[in-house]
Amino acid sequence: MFTIMALAVVASFASFNNHNTLPDFVGEKGDAKRYWRYPIDARQHCWLRLKREYRPVIRLNCFAVKGVLYTHSNRFVPVANLLSKSWTQTVEQHPELEVLIEDKTYSLRAVRIKSEDRRKHILAARHYTYIPDGIQVYALQSRVN
Repeated sequence: MFTIMALAVVASFASFNNHNTLPDFVGEKGDAKRYWRYPIDARQHCWLRLKREYRPVIRLNCFAVKGVLYTHSNRFVPVANLLSKSWTQTVEQHPELEVLIEDKTYSLRAVRIKSEDRRKHILAARHYTYIPDGIQVYALQSRVN
């Protein structure tokens, strides 16, 4: 029984991940210093191209608070999976990444929000009523000041 349940869980995750076709990261270069106007509660899909071999392109939800673009993990992502490092572990080592939003590419840097008060403030602005430990928040900032 346990084996059947485990296979069902693996199959559901495999089918979940296969429905997304990966983007080509082609398109107009966007202004990385722009003021991001996405509504806080929008679930703006953004694709991140990371510096790693396994799953170098992932899709996350991005959102803006006071013109700054952010993304966040779920509470379990800091744990490395069986095949590779989690995306948060990768950006800790290689924060420079490419972001694709609405057919524009942006050369950005992922900067982890380490202040617990600021992390909670950003997630509260995102309409979280309960903010679990483990969620990591990243500002996606221009590589050039």
